[in-house]
Amino acid sequence: MKIMLVYLCDHEDRNDYYISLLPVGLFSIASFLESKGHDIVLANYSHAGSTKAHEEILKIKPDILGISIFTHNKNESNRLLKLFEGRKKFHLTIGGVHASFLADEYLKRFPSVDSVIKGEGENSFLDLIDDLNAGKKERKTYECRRLDDLSEVRLSSKFSGLSIGINPNEQFKYIITSRGCPNSCTYCSSPAYWTRKVTYSSVDDIISEIKYLQNRYGIIYFGIRDDNFTLKKSRVMEFCDKLIKNKIYIMWNCQSRVDTIDFEMLTAMKLSGLEHIQFGVESGSEKILSLYDKKITPDKIISASEMVRRAGVYLSIYLMCGVFEETKADIRKTKELIGKILPGDVLVSPVAYYPGTALYNQAVKKGLISDSDWFKKTRGIYLRNDDESNDMIDDILNCASITREKAWYRDKDFDYHRKNIGADSWVTEILHGDFKLDSDKMPQARAFYTKAAKITPLNPWPYLRNGKAFFFEGEFESALKSYIQVTDLVPNYYGGWLKSAESALASGRVELAGECIKKAKELNPYDQRINGVLSTLNRNIKNRYSYKN
Repeated sequence: MKIMLVYLCDHEDRNDYYISLLPVGLFSIASFLESKGHDIVLANYSHAGSTKAHEEILKIKPDILGISIFTHNKNESNRLLKLFEGRKKFHLTIGGVHASFLADEYLKRFPSVDSVIKGEGENSFLDLIDDLNAGKKERKTYECRRLDDLSEVRLSSKFSGLSIGINPNEQFKYIITSRGCPNSCTYCSSPAYWTRKVTYSSVDDIISEIKYLQNRYGIIYFGIRDDNFTLKKSRVMEFCDKLIKNKIYIMWNCQSRVDTIDFEMLTAMKLSGLEHIQFGVESGSEKILSLYDKKITPDKIISASEMVRRAGVYLSIYLMCGVFEETKADIRKTKELIGKILPGDVLVSPVAYYPGTALYNQAVKKGLISDSDWFKKTRGIYLRNDDESNDMIDDILNCASITREKAWYRDKDFDYHRKNIGADSWVTEILHGDFKLDSDKMPQARAFYTKAAKITPLNPWPYLRNGKAFFFEGEFESALKSYIQVTDLVPNYYGGWLKSAESALASGRVELAGECIKKAKELNPYDQRINGVLSTLNRNIKNRYSYKN
């Protein structure tokens, strides 16, 4: 059976790096169904839009079309659903968080929708296929059947079917190693979507996927997008240990809760490549945290953040603002917290009603909103959208901006990190070198990068950074040598070839630049910087060579 799985973001978000990427779960479903013998087409129409998507889907002629709908991409997804009314010869199913909690409304409002898959999609999609093969065609909702563990799901990155509009070099930087969260935060739909049950990929499966992605696509930086990667300490420790023992040199970041982290874990994570961690903090007010049912306190946030600074990992925090009970006094406490924990980055979101959350369900019961509102409003639905709440958000952001300069580590901090976690952390040396690089002290930066290379000789990161320092100094031949070392260590990392081409071109080695940029283009045809180098070559080689974009 030919199955096409589609995602598209709203038009105004098409250039948003994160929102325009394909959801990781859609890749998982595609890989899972492919392993069952089905012909799968996976398409990201974020840049194409609904009209173009509609045209291509009709040409592909799938037996089943699945569309992934989140609250943030509902507008363009709904337009696509409208385009198929009365004009399709396939089964159209929808899934995703937004569609799952508004299933009845979608079936009522969109005649083109034949079914809704609620929650985790792999097993439910098989139920849908079984029904269609049995001749059952009634419109219905498929309830979630959770996988017992994620070892049942083949590596998403090994999907081999037709892909449309997908850049694997960016798409596969983001991996999910678990599903679900045991907590019950009132603003989050996860408790209802995953029923507070957590399932895990085995550490061996995670390591296997990272090794595959590094070998196949040359990816050397990963973002682990679990709701809470540090939920299970033994698993995190095993993961870090196997990264180190297998000499897998990646930098990575993850999301965590402040009540599931300790210094031993942070040390292991840093030594295995962690350079950045994100905490869901939400507020510095104990009253507001209690309203959110966060089950954490400001003291716990401060303690966890101090451990992060002690280990020498950069910290980002997520905050929210705009719950009805929030006052200027609560905002003052949040600002005080920011000053104490010194996050390098702060994201502040207005508190929103999302289908499936406790906040949303409470508002529906009070008659404040209804499911039908989502088909009248084009943007999010916020608890408050008044001048006071907007001023509160601006106040927090201004505080974060002022504090940000204090957050960055300096010489004394890096010495403190070495004292706390040992002198054999290559990440510490890279970050110290980056501090010197940003301070325009290139020889000192290179000294730290060289130290990182001595700690881990087969690690591409020290050579990548050394190349950057040499290039900034105008030492293009030395930069080229460093970047060539990167390509030797990770042959399929297109960035090494791109930087080699730029350095060769700056050195006047036009032929070598052409060879390197050709390789970069083969590995990643999407990066516009590659086209920039190609254009420069075309202007400078005076018709001796011809490189077409």
